[in-house]
This record gives sequence, structure tokens and C-alpha cells, in this order.
Amino acid sequence: LANFGDLGSSIQHYVAEYQKQMENAATIDSIEQATRFSDQYPEFRRRKDSISKHVAITSEFKRLVNVNGLYGASQLEQEIVCSDSQQEHFKAVVDMLRGEDITNMERLRLVLLYALKYENDHSISDLRRLLRDRGLADEQIALIDQLLRYAGQSVRSVDLFQNKSFVSRTKAAITRQVQGVENVYTQHRSHLMTVADNLMKGRLKESSYPFLDSGGYHRSSGAAGREQRVPRAVIFVVGGATYEEARDIAELNRVAEGGRSVVLGGTTIHNSMSFLTDVAQLSMRTGQE
Repeated sequence: LANFGDLGSSIQHYVAEYQKQMENAATIDSIEQATRFSDQYPEFRRRKDSISKHVAITSEFKRLVNVNGLYGASQLEQEIVCSDSQQEHFKAVVDMLRGEDITNMERLRLVLLYALKYENDHSISDLRRLLRDRGLADEQIALIDQLLRYAGQSVRSVDLFQNKSFVSRTKAAITRQVQGVENVYTQHRSHLMTVADNLMKGRLKESSYPFLDSGGYHRSSGAAGREQRVPRAVIFVVGGATYEEARDIAELNRVAEGGRSVVLGGTTIHNSMSFLTDVAQLSMRTGQE
């Protein structure tokens, strides 16, 4: 799986490689070279068609990114999730909501993330009013409360933003400083990646992730039993996995040693719109608006 930046770099490399081959083909000084070019010509045509398609698709991706203001919105989303600076985040969200660079869907996404991160802060009411001023419908703004009922602090069993305690905040900050940020648009790592990594290392807490003994894996007392490594695992998410989780599992498999691997499955693959549709439908079924 590649992000948008990596995709663009790959296309540039692909085009440069094709141009180099065509330059070599243009200098035909002998019958042997002409014969070789004739044999390779169908492959050149096939590669040219492939490059044209990839460039066209990438150009359309870039157009959509620019039209929807995704560079600015995506960077702010990453900052909200990965760092703790409520005042700066609130100011940045307000500026983004008042600006003209993003769509109303991106405005709603920003407020939803902010509400999940700072759900007990009074500033959320100000963001609701700004959304209403921008023309969002009441049922769209109602997604804020619906999302908090579904995934707010009171129902989450994990430290989703790594900010519940001083230890978790310090650990997250040190990790970011040591590892650095390779791409500001892909700073965040899903909770599922942490679960999968701990699973493969045999470090999952049995109190949170109970299991049945089978296939030769037996409970053992002591650290050796708790840290028994798992060679292969299947993680199936009822309700749906996300593209970010698929990326994270692919990255985990890429660096895994000893042939260890994780297969990710789910009832669907979610983007933000399909996920919010499910959240809204869940609220309708429970009679909560």
C-alpha cells in the first residue's frame, strides 16, 4: 500500500525509466539494434499505454486533493490526533472552518476529530455554531453527539489518543521525537496496529483479550508463557476495517521477522463517509438523535 506522495514518486520513476529506454531505442546504428528494437516495440507500446493511464489517474487524484483542500485539512487532522495542544488546535480548526479552501465534509470531519479528542471542552459548542453558519444541516451536526455516544471517553476501553495519563503522554512524545516524522500526512498509527504487534509478540493482556487454547498453544505461567510469539494470525473486524488499518498491517508484515504475518479481514472496508453512515444508522435503531 502506498500513500499519495509515494505514488507520485513511483510514477515519476516509471516515466523516467521509460524515457531512458526510448532514448536508447532512438540511437539505432546497426541492423542488430534495429531488429532488437522491432522485437521490443510491442513492449514499448504497452508500457507507454500503462504510463498514460497511471499519469491520468494520478492527475485526477491531485485535482481532487486540491479542489477539496485535502493537504491543509489532512495535516490538521494528523496534528489533532497525534499531539496535545488544545488551544492551537481550536484556533486552527476555526480558521479552517471559516476559510474557503475545504468542503463542508472536511469541515465536519475536523470537528468530529476535535470533539473526540476534547469532548468535554466547551469550545465544541462554538464549532457547532460555525458548522451551522457554513450551511451544514442539523442531521449532519447531530453526528457529533452520535459519534461521542458511540466512541466517546465513557465507552472507550483504550487510551485512543495516548493522553489519559502522564506516562502515556510522555511515552507518545518520546516516541515521536525518537522516530521522527517521515510524512506529516501519515503520522498516525491505528490502535489495531498496536494490538496486532502485541499479539505477534505474545504481549496481549489476557484480561482484555481472552483466548481459548488450541492448535498447540497452551497457557503457561510466567513471562515465557505470556510472551510466546505467534507465527501467523488472522484479525477480523466485525463492523469493518479501515484503509489506514490495512496500511498499518501491511507495514507490520513488511518488517516482521521469521516469516510471521497477519491477515486482516472485516465485514467491509470503511472510509469516513461509510463509517459515519453506520454511526447515524446505529443511533436511529436505538432511538437516539
